[in-house]
Amino acid sequence: MKNKKLISISLILAVLLSFFVPAAADGTNIILQIDNPQMTVNGANIALDAPPVIRNSRTLVPVRAVIESMGGTADWDSSQKTAALALDGKTVKLTIGSTEAYFGAAKQTLDAAPEIISGRTMLPIRFIAESFGFAVSWNGDTRQITITNTGWHFSLCDIPAFSGSPYVTYNSNIPMFSGGQISSASYEYYGELDSLGRCTGCIASVGRDIMPTEERGEIGMIKPSGWHTVKYDIVDGKYLYNRCHLIGFQLTGENANEKNLITGTRYLNKEGMLPFENKVGNYVRRTGNHVMYRAMPIFGGSNSLASGVLLEAFSVEDNGAGICFCVFCYNAHPGIYINYANGDSCQESANAAVTRQVTSAYILNTNSKKFHYPSCTSAALISERNRRESNKTRNELIAEGYSPCGICKP
Repeated sequence: MKNKKLISISLILAVLLSFFVPAAADGTNIILQIDNPQMTVNGANIALDAPPVIRNSRTLVPVRAVIESMGGTADWDSSQKTAALALDGKTVKLTIGSTEAYFGAAKQTLDAAPEIISGRTMLPIRFIAESFGFAVSWNGDTRQITITNTGWHFSLCDIPAFSGSPYVTYNSNIPMFSGGQISSASYEYYGELDSLGRCTGCIASVGRDIMPTEERGEIGMIKPSGWHTVKYDIVDGKYLYNRCHLIGFQLTGENANEKNLITGTRYLNKEGMLPFENKVGNYVRRTGNHVMYRAMPIFGGSNSLASGVLLEAFSVEDNGAGICFCVFCYNAHPGIYINYANGDSCQESANAAVTRQVTSAYILNTNSKKFHYPSCTSAALISERNRRESNKTRNELIAEGYSPCGICKP
């Protein structure tokens, strides 16, 4: 059994309230409630032009008051019915009635289209807030939305496409813990699964006292979001997917915990995350010092498979001299195309150099009414006139009259 170090109630509260969600530089905390024409910003009540509403299970809010409370600006183009939002040099553009949105120059697909309700522009708050690096949580009992400035403003748009390397540095390789989050008291915390059953991330102050003293047990009973059992000859060990610990077992001894396991490629597990876990584990065992360690799975939209994992670590007692990194590890594998929407995969054609980071789930042929994986050889032959990208699910496309390609079998 692991020996759990006893810590004070105040430190536990600090972990729960501060460690898992990084502290904001300005401490911005916004609370909205469905059908309530007021919001709370850092404890102060502010009137809204219109109350938040739910459309197609997504929350729409009057955008100007919210984005300005987040520290940004909103511009409205009445001729194009387009809202342009800006914060910290980043921009988001959305159009009334359209599920296509843009983060900078990158096209995104929304779960719910913006609407004009009672003369007010209502936009999907989760997409907007998360695009600018704010965390969004939902309380179904009180019908409240809480928006918190995470302080690190991560976006997949900042990550280069996978080109074979298992990871890239992020934020100049500097971890994004605030001073108040760094502690020499050993602790671990695992975020609750989100509404789609996906891991939300975890954090620990790794010390010798919470490292495992027993062998790892079985984890096969856990089926993380996007889980598939599939084999390829080009994969080490054949199986494309592993059950990947966000915080490695060797660091905290946490094993069959669904909050700590994601569906990850063998390449992510072995080549991406393991070297960093070994580095931290070896350092703690050798020095007896603590290492702040945070692992955040990064999902694109409502994808069931993470695009990768953001890993941060900082050695406490020597102020980062021993361990200090911030990296994004790709959930990919060279030579294999992965559909991050649902975890489906297929081997790339022989002349494909590397796996591509694909923003759309499928390629449609509007003439033949077939849909394909983007890596399919038939998809490459579709004329521009008949070619369209789609992030809709397989079942949604079939319901619209499309049928799966017989070659790539999406």
